[in-house]
Amino acid sequence: MITNFKKIGEYLRPGEAPEYQSFIGRNKTKKLPLVYLFIVGGEIKYIGETRQGYSRPLSYHRNKIMKRQNEAIYRSTESGLKVEVYALEVPSQVAVVNGLEIENYLAQDYEKALIKLHAPEWNGRP
Repeated sequence: MITNFKKIGEYLRPGEAPEYQSFIGRNKTKKLPLVYLFIVGGEIKYIGETRQGYSRPLSYHRNKIMKRQNEAIYRSTESGLKVEVYALEVPSQVAVVNGLEIENYLAQDYEKALIKLHAPEWNGRP
């Protein structure tokens, strides 16, 4: 597992919302730049990033756009497996170029690097 990521929830039942309050309280809607992981049986199955904070990785049970991941979570939980959700806050950094401040959104680059390194099964196109 990747170090410094913290568990923010887990999908336990097919088609149902994940358990998260015992991990992060009621902070699901707090906006944070994150890289997040879906872990099944100790294996990284998916790596994603968001600027929306915890609500994005904790809403895949009803996410119709991310159909592949939605269905994979459903199949895993239907088989009795737990899909654990981990996240790491990746703050943006400001750089000054020729006197102009530019905000660098690092989460997206970190996500791409992790995907390249781990090649998770649920990432990419089927």
